[in-house]
Amino acid sequence: MINNLNKLENYIKKFELEEVFPSEIRRFLKIKKYAKGEIIFNAYKPVLYIYFLVEGLVEINSIMMSGNKLFINNLFPLELIGDLEYMNNQDAMFDVVAADASTAILLPFDVAKKYLEENPKFWRLLAIECNKKLLRTNRAIILKGSYSLKTVLANHLIKNNYEINFNSLVDLAAQLNVSYRNLSRVIKILSEEGIIRKDRKKIITLKREELKNYSVNI
Repeated sequence: MINNLNKLENYIKKFELEEVFPSEIRRFLKIKKYAKGEIIFNAYKPVLYIYFLVEGLVEINSIMMSGNKLFINNLFPLELIGDLEYMNNQDAMFDVVAADASTAILLPFDVAKKYLEENPKFWRLLAIECNKKLLRTNRAIILKGSYSLKTVLANHLIKNNYEINFNSLVDLAAQLNVSYRNLSRVIKILSEEGIIRKDRKKIITLKREELKNYSVNI
């Protein structure tokens, strides 16, 4: 962990967290960097911090009884991790891993309880971030359950500025909660239609308007 007050102050100013982190608690905050693929915490284990993601990308997963990985959510700055566990006083609900090189401000639970329990700005931020994650997860469930894989992939491409980078199609299939076989089939179909092109570990949109025809607003 890094205890760099200048860097911390820069993040606080960038994300307008001055009223969430009053000056008397900033000495308790830590900055931690995570390498791509590094586990932040595991499901069913105690969580000791609220993580304020300030750089990078974090992936939330759940391991099913079958052993398969179920993708839950991606988190981007500024989003919170461990907020639900803090509010509900419970162990981690899901596995949390850095999907890219990431940085977080760590707020210890005991510091939050001692200094922030009466801070309405703190509770408002927690409420907003929890609601954002819930809405995103609901949209993903509706999209997967109600629409074709072409629509799922089209929406994902549009959300990511018409381009997807991935480690492998297996990882991308897990992220979209679809089978590897079906994803490969749909990529082949859209490529043959000239709408997208797959280059090694990247999918690029060639015809944006045609791709939009497959997408839906949720």
